[in-house]
Amino acid sequence: METKRLIKRKSTVRKLALKGVNPDLFDEFKSLRSSVKHNIQKHYNTYLRHLENDLVSDPRRFWSYFKNKNINSPDSLFYNNVRYNNDGDIANAFADYFSSVFKPSTDFDGNDECKSDCVGDLVKIENVTYDDVVLAISELKSFLTVGVDNIPSFIIKGCSEFFIYPLLVLFNLSLRTKVFPEVWKQTKIIPVFKKGDAQNYKNYRPIAILSPFSKIFESIIHKKLYNQVKNLISTSQHGFIPKRSTTTNLFCLTDKIISSFESGSQLDVIYTDFSKAFDSIDFGILLKKLQGIGFHVNLIDWLLS
Repeated sequence: METKRLIKRKSTVRKLALKGVNPDLFDEFKSLRSSVKHNIQKHYNTYLRHLENDLVSDPRRFWSYFKNKNINSPDSLFYNNVRYNNDGDIANAFADYFSSVFKPSTDFDGNDECKSDCVGDLVKIENVTYDDVVLAISELKSFLTVGVDNIPSFIIKGCSEFFIYPLLVLFNLSLRTKVFPEVWKQTKIIPVFKKGDAQNYKNYRPIAILSPFSKIFESIIHKKLYNQVKNLISTSQHGFIPKRSTTTNLFCLTDKIISSFESGSQLDVIYTDFSKAFDSIDFGILLKKLQGIGFHVNLIDWLLS
């Protein structure tokens, strides 16, 4: 009831603010908008918790939610001048489109000479500890979506005491033998609609649903690698850095703009956008770069496995 009241008040205040009745109404509208957003997210999280808790007593409710969350494919898709209406044909069209984005990588040879800018010890991972696994499982988000193994992450979180030691053995075995389990490389790709024409294949982006076990391993490796290379990352980098985001980047830009206005100097801004940048990375070049900043050869071999 409180959220509904705030939504109605927000709508009223917005209309009055647009009419210019009172300049202070814009501040009230922003505050109400923030409160509504916070309350909706809180109620949604509560709904998900109840859904998990009632999984045994009311499984139909869970599967109803699950099916509704996984309806991402359109009724028809226009791809390469052909319209597809069958679900199987649409899935194959998406698969062909998403795979076409990837470019062949240059071959990587660990024996190639590579200039190193690394200062100090090589970047390496000796082993995974019990505490590493415990922390990674505790930080695993309780998603209801499942990967190819059909195991939702909340099951692992709820039964963590049974998974810690087996995962500890598997993770260390993978690092020691330099072999990453093939099954953890498999993902379920879901096309997610962005905007525009829902029947245009270009308006979808692929989302990979990984196995929760793969996510746990990834989280552990990321922490260990980041702690060793964070001093090599530019201080101007905001994306994918803890406690930084597009917001902090905009704060820095705003500060430079204000400083330029105050000093009467010229400020030029150039924006670049690499289409599907992450999908078209040359992994051969990437591995050479990693070797250049000091990644241990055994770690490179493991990444190649």
